[in-house]
Amino acid sequence: MDLIQYHPNLLSKKILLSELDINPRLYKSWKDEGVILYKNVDDDLSITSNKRKWVYLDVFEALWLLIVVELRKLNLDLRTIITLKEFLIEIPDYKSVFEDITEEEYENKILSLLPEEMLLSIKDISKKDFITLIDQSVNNNNNMFCSILGNLLFAVLINNTTPSIIIKLNPEEDQFDFSIAVNNHPNMEVKQELYNFYSDVFSNHVLINLPILPIVSKLFENEKLVNHCENYGFFTKQEKQLFEAINNNECREINIVKHNSGDWTINLLNEKSINGDQAKKLRKALGLKAYEKVEVIFRNDNHLVIKNKNKIISKKP
Repeated sequence: MDLIQYHPNLLSKKILLSELDINPRLYKSWKDEGVILYKNVDDDLSITSNKRKWVYLDVFEALWLLIVVELRKLNLDLRTIITLKEFLIEIPDYKSVFEDITEEEYENKILSLLPEEMLLSIKDISKKDFITLIDQSVNNNNNMFCSILGNLLFAVLINNTTPSIIIKLNPEEDQFDFSIAVNNHPNMEVKQELYNFYSDVFSNHVLINLPILPIVSKLFENEKLVNHCENYGFFTKQEKQLFEAINNNECREINIVKHNSGDWTINLLNEKSINGDQAKKLRKALGLKAYEKVEVIFRNDNHLVIKNKNKIISKKP
């Protein structure tokens, strides 16, 4: 019932620090200050080291660092950023949250956000049983997946919603308060609650509204990071095949037929130019004249079928 069911590899360290365009010196400084996501990270970024290790990150680490980058652009101090980190890695008291809502709210505010395939697997599940499933996920030590940061990723990747981190100045305490807003929830009651929330905070408070979707998009739409979409399971096998065809310079036309079974048939038209002696040898072998077309059918390593269409104009005597 959590993100790990969809993307179990998110904790795999495959993303290079350099792919985020974060300077190693800056990363080391943040590490020394306690800004980075995990404590006791074993990497050697000593400036005096002749052989510096590559720093690999998982998705949660990379997302957090990009959040830090955005907040530093706004000159938010490191002490507040570290406090925000502690907030984001907390595991909410899911049991209390769900016990406090009615059955109607459970259906309209919780179940309405779940993907169709998940709803089919938990068809007619009661609120009580849903709480049990959540407890099982938490007890399975899926800490980062069940954290608030994990919930933000779940919202973007699975629920297709656009959450924001709200950082609100609390002048009485001389500190910032943190909360999460889901900006496009399908339930009208939730939308009204969000409208009331924004009306209050925008009118009465100094705040930072940090949308997560653009940061996640930046993480995986970056040309340097697009290969990680496959590593982390963001591309299906079909999508990967289509993506490879689109990036093939010899592919000139793609035709897709989607079958009722869910399978795809992808028809590709490839075009390749052959010049020089190689073109002469091939023309001679195929018996081609200028602008004629030939069809070559591969049967096996020892058998090719060549279909050559000729156009003859027979003039009237």
